Amino acid sequence: MASSGSVFSETLRSITTTKLDELSKKRASFEQQYAAILAAVEGTTDPIDRFRTLIDGLKACFAAKTIAGKPRLEADLKYLDRFTEQARYDPSVLPRLQGEWDKILLQHLSVQSLKYEYATLYGQLVTEWLASQQKPKSTSADDVEMSDVFEEVPAAKKLESRALWEQSVFEPFDADLGALKSYLEDLFRPMDEEKRDVYNAFKHFRKQVEGYESAMSRPAQFTISTLGWTIEGLLSSDLLNDEKRAVLKDFKSNSTILGEIADVLNMRMAALDDWSWGPDVPVEQRRRLNGIYSIHLHEDLLQAIFLQYIGMQWSVFFKRELKNFRKVKGAWNPLRNTVPKLDHKRREYFLGPQKQTPTLQTKRRSIHRQKYFLAQLPDSVHQNVVADEGDEEAENFGVAADDSEDEEAFPRQRSMQMPAQQYQAASQYQAPRAARTHQSRQMANYQRASAYNVTDSLGQPPPQGYDPQGYSFKRRTNAPDPDAESDDGDVQSKNPMDDRQTLLHLLSTEIVINTQIHGELTCFRSSFEDWNSKLSHDTILAVMAFFGMSSKWVAFFKKFLEAPLKFMDEPSSSPRIRRRGTPGNHALSDLFGETTLFCLDYAINQMVGGAPLYRMYDDFWFWSPNHEKCVKAWQTVSDFTKVIGASLKKAKSGAVRVGRDSQELAIDERLPKGTIRWGFLYLNPQSGRFEIDQKIIESHIEELQTQLQSQKSIFGWIQAWNTYATVFFVSNFGKPSNCYGRDHVDNMLSTHKRIHSAIFAAMGDTESKSVVEYIKKTIQERFAVSNIPDGFLFFPVELGGLDLRSPFVNLLQIRDAVLESPTDLLKDFFEAERDQYRKAKAKFESGATRRDSHYLEDPEWEPPAGEKDIFMSFEEFTRYREDYTSDFSSGLVQVFEKLLQRPQEESIDPTPQVLDGTRTLTGTPANLRSWHSMEPYWKWVTQMYGPEMMERFGGLNVVDPGLLPIGMVSLFRGKRVNWQG
Repeated sequence: MASSGSVFSETLRSITTTKLDELSKKRASFEQQYAAILAAVEGTTDPIDRFRTLIDGLKACFAAKTIAGKPRLEADLKYLDRFTEQARYDPSVLPRLQGEWDKILLQHLSVQSLKYEYATLYGQLVTEWLASQQKPKSTSADDVEMSDVFEEVPAAKKLESRALWEQSVFEPFDADLGALKSYLEDLFRPMDEEKRDVYNAFKHFRKQVEGYESAMSRPAQFTISTLGWTIEGLLSSDLLNDEKRAVLKDFKSNSTILGEIADVLNMRMAALDDWSWGPDVPVEQRRRLNGIYSIHLHEDLLQAIFLQYIGMQWSVFFKRELKNFRKVKGAWNPLRNTVPKLDHKRREYFLGPQKQTPTLQTKRRSIHRQKYFLAQLPDSVHQNVVADEGDEEAENFGVAADDSEDEEAFPRQRSMQMPAQQYQAASQYQAPRAARTHQSRQMANYQRASAYNVTDSLGQPPPQGYDPQGYSFKRRTNAPDPDAESDDGDVQSKNPMDDRQTLLHLLSTEIVINTQIHGELTCFRSSFEDWNSKLSHDTILAVMAFFGMSSKWVAFFKKFLEAPLKFMDEPSSSPRIRRRGTPGNHALSDLFGETTLFCLDYAINQMVGGAPLYRMYDDFWFWSPNHEKCVKAWQTVSDFTKVIGASLKKAKSGAVRVGRDSQELAIDERLPKGTIRWGFLYLNPQSGRFEIDQKIIESHIEELQTQLQSQKSIFGWIQAWNTYATVFFVSNFGKPSNCYGRDHVDNMLSTHKRIHSAIFAAMGDTESKSVVEYIKKTIQERFAVSNIPDGFLFFPVELGGLDLRSPFVNLLQIRDAVLESPTDLLKDFFEAERDQYRKAKAKFESGATRRDSHYLEDPEWEPPAGEKDIFMSFEEFTRYREDYTSDFSSGLVQVFEKLLQRPQEESIDPTPQVLDGTRTLTGTPANLRSWHSMEPYWKWVTQMYGPEMMERFGGLNVVDPGLLPIGMVSLFRGKRVNWQG
């Protein structure tokens, strides 16, 4: 019986074959008529008869329906029909009949012939592509399936990676649970009276865990609604193969099947104590673009749905409650400095009312909480993560990786990931709040109760699943203050790579600001060694139990972790029990990792006085203008690493101390040795800027060359090029920002130029100097089509182009908008600050400041008699720039925001010819039919190549809509590239 995936593939090929056969017939018929028209015209001597033969021939070639779809041809035929009659009687018209008018008609025929030629070429390219993707049938048991995306013999690094992974996951690590418990007790349950708030907040958090366990034990949790968002999350993940994804899509639209699935999973939830993986779980090894191999589990669909639901529910709960824990006063050290009361009173006396929000410190806190606090966990079960293929950090080739997108490449597709179109499709499952199911209302009631004591008129607590009407709500004393600053807005999509780019921008911005204000900044960066494959099961379960999980759930988690694994390419082998690490692409794995690493976040906060650890899962950064704080933070990291039984990755560990004006400052020996790197960037300690490491580029040019040569079709070649050259390279160069300066954009442009020059030389192609020349030459060699316009390569598939992407366009569109020198903002700020000091002094000396004294916290306070009439010094005026906001200090926040800003692409204006061309586009998406709806990139491409395309094809459509299976091709191109390695 054929699977859904194979049926889909066969359907795709059938549709493609049918359309291409029909295209071949239409072209043959047209060319036959075209030749007949030209022969008839040549055999006619009378100009009027010759012209009438042309008109009649055009009408015969283009059916009435086709003509109606070509407004320019329709208009030309109408007025030339009338002008022919004038020519019969008016001798002055005859020269025009013999000159420009017949050229107009012949041009229509020539353009249509060219359209058919390129439609045929396009069809040949599609056929080549589909053929290269199809694996031939084996003729014997010893035969090996071959294709342009399949390697016959596994590469040595692939085998090495697998061997290292097996050594990690099947060998248990016995953590020192006594030491771990003592560490957690000291951290979260201190007996010190000064930290009573911490103890109370954590005790409340554990009660919330206990309460949520009750919510997770309620009957009938699985409904069509909950299965909707659960399935959408799975479809957006890397967990399932193509066949299982196809089956899930069928399930999603069938309410009867969903009802049956819900019944089975509700029974499974009711018998949670008896849950198991089954006899074995198939696993396979895949290669990622960055050269790292990852291991993927292939559990059955019901198992995947069941675990996805549980993982998402617990993940959302933990993120919400740990955020609440962070907000409790006294539980989390604030980022801002503690301003002595005397200093605060002096500021109010001399400057007037002082505010501590919004300030630079509150801005920093907000960014950290929104983007880097428990970033791996979703804010909602409906939250989606957006990630393009190729958006991952570059790695050193040959390094072994874990099965959960470890080694710095974030899980591109996680349980809550949902591309925009899939997320919109899932909206059918997201009923309005007032119309949610009883199960959803129960959850909403529970969430409301998490911050309130709920009682009836007799003071009794409500039963499980109560209706809130008739109960009173009194906010708990240790619950978050509802008036406190909150960064929890509407649930928005996540983009992990975008957050990583922002982190680099944050560090660059902080270097600019801190070196100018404090004279220096120290930073360290590190990552855990094979976090997902080596994390101790004992550590995970001990942390979950310490956070309040009951023995029932801890036992379930233990069974989840100890999966019986068996590689798919070894069907006769016996399954092996996993003894260490977590399975990749599972929401529960993210939960275990984030709750464990939250302990590190909190330890840093407590030990270093509120300075945040910027962490994205197992990768973390810390910086401060206080060198000793960095040393203390690193020691905290080392202590945590030791107590949980983990290790740090030396290749990703490094520290930099940057001084003002390239001043060399000594780095404490206790900080990690090594350069701070990310992708193709390294942090230059002299300049304090991220710069492109040109040496690393060499190995990736060779890798790109290998990947391109492995592609046997032009479409496959272009897809690999687009992913590697215009996504992967661009991401790893660092997205342009004002904090990098314009030099960074120029370096990106010159490096891309270098890559383009080197890649074809590396492939032994001495004739091609660019990707355009190479593709044109290859098409001519394979399909005998020459004189190909550039626009055919760069135009989108929807217009009949090949959708080749250029990395230069977006960079050129923003180059002039990027700040030339980031430090100039600080120079301007210091000048403005001097001017503000003079104004504040003049205002105080004039007595105007005292007129606002009734707004002060202590209006009666005054400095000693000898000081009250002497205005504060400039040093005192600027001492708390980052902690106050007023008429005299808001400029620093503006500088911070301006440095973080990523300039937008500057669009270009179209010529009238191109603008008219966009108005006549048919059969294309809305964002390509209107100039104003186009992205800046497509505006650039359309204006650059549009005039030539319109001249040759009579418009911007290379191929008439409907001639080719363009929609099916777009769908097929959505599959990820299988990288050779």
